[in-house]
Amino acid sequence: MARPHGGRGPIGGRGHRSLPHTADVRLEAWAPTVAECIAEAVRAMIDGFADLSRAERHGTRTLHVAPAPPDEQLLTVLDEVIYLMDTAARVPCEIDAHEDEAGLWLTLGMTDVAAVPQIGAVPKAVALHGLRFDHGPHGWVCAVTLDV
Repeated sequence: MARPHGGRGPIGGRGHRSLPHTADVRLEAWAPTVAECIAEAVRAMIDGFADLSRAERHGTRTLHVAPAPPDEQLLTVLDEVIYLMDTAARVPCEIDAHEDEAGLWLTLGMTDVAAVPQIGAVPKAVALHGLRFDHGPHGWVCAVTLDV
């Protein structure tokens, strides 16, 4: 069960949510590891504009991010997913993530953007302002604003 984490977000397990924001989309994600937290942030981004409840996987893409601070890895991953949506019309419908000494690895089960109902504004970029990635006693929490 999620509870407030220092007034900044839930603790325990993993998950994500949208946060109030005036013009863009603000999201928060949490998980026990950096990799899982980044995967939750990708899920939050996708859930904000697409209904994946009936999505079928049509291909897989592996994404590798070199070792770096967690906020930089988050930015790299979200930018890459936005790029794939924009240039290849593909969106992740399944996400698996793990870390090792070589960095962060994500396996993205992909589907066509046109195959999923659009329920919100599609993100165009990740805003650097307000980007946060923190470790606390119950795991990792990140927050990011997406330009739509």
